[in-house]
Parts: sequence; C-alpha cells; structure tokens
Amino acid sequence: MHMDHPEQLHLSDQVDECDVCQSPILDLSKAFTNEYDQKVLTFCSERCFKRYLEDPELYSEFNDDDVLE
Repeated sequence: MHMDHPEQLHLSDQVDECDVCQSPILDLSKAFTNEYDQKVLTFCSERCFKRYLEDPELYSEFNDDDVLE
C-alpha cells in the first residue's frame, strides 16, 4: 500500500500533569522532564523542577506515570 500522505500520529489525548504541583501541562515543549526509577517525571516549570531536585524521594510515589521500557 502506497501512501502519499501518511497519517499524523497523535500522542494520547490525556493531559499531562506536573509531578510537583499537579497543574495541567498543555504545552509539553515547555515542560521539564526527568527520569526517576525507570519512570518519566514531568514538570510544568523550572520552579517545580527545582523543588523536585531538592527532595526527589518526596515525589517518588507515582500513580500513572509512564514506565520506560
């Protein structure tokens, strides 16, 4: 099958939330991310990322974060 215009792949319609303040992250290109215990954490701002860095274990309880394979 030949496709002149491949379909655009979409990530989940689910909105990511900051792992520190739980604010919705609507623009992932401006988000900060970090890997912890084979999971990807997402932060809405540099401020939340710095809060995480002060005490990573405080944010080590994950609910629906993506597991890295």
